[in-house]
Amino acid sequence: MNPWLLTAGVAAFALDLVHIFPGGRQIHRPMVTSHWPEPAKAVWSVVWHAATAIMALGGCALIAAALIPKHALALAALPVALFLSAAILFLAYGQKRLGTVWVLPQWVGFLGISALAVAGLA
Repeated sequence: MNPWLLTAGVAAFALDLVHIFPGGRQIHRPMVTSHWPEPAKAVWSVVWHAATAIMALGGCALIAAALIPKHALALAALPVALFLSAAILFLAYGQKRLGTVWVLPQWVGFLGISALAVAGLA
């Protein structure tokens, strides 16, 4: 078993729980009760729940990679790419739209998970 990949997978689940519970209260619920048109709110909910699924499935893949060393790269490559993409997007939008990367600190979690996984693959 690869402890780096296992830790990355568990961290992905932990980040998903933060996304679901505090994130749901602070971000998702206010958006769906906003003045936005219903189709926009429906799209927002789809994107929100897709992010939830991506983190959960990424966590599963990283844990599987930890347990099946022969297929670790194949199992971990996509979640790492997705999580790195999310980190880059949070960094870019935080800096560009908000003038700081610290208003949207989600990049820290995504980057940390990616770093753990890459260390496990090295």
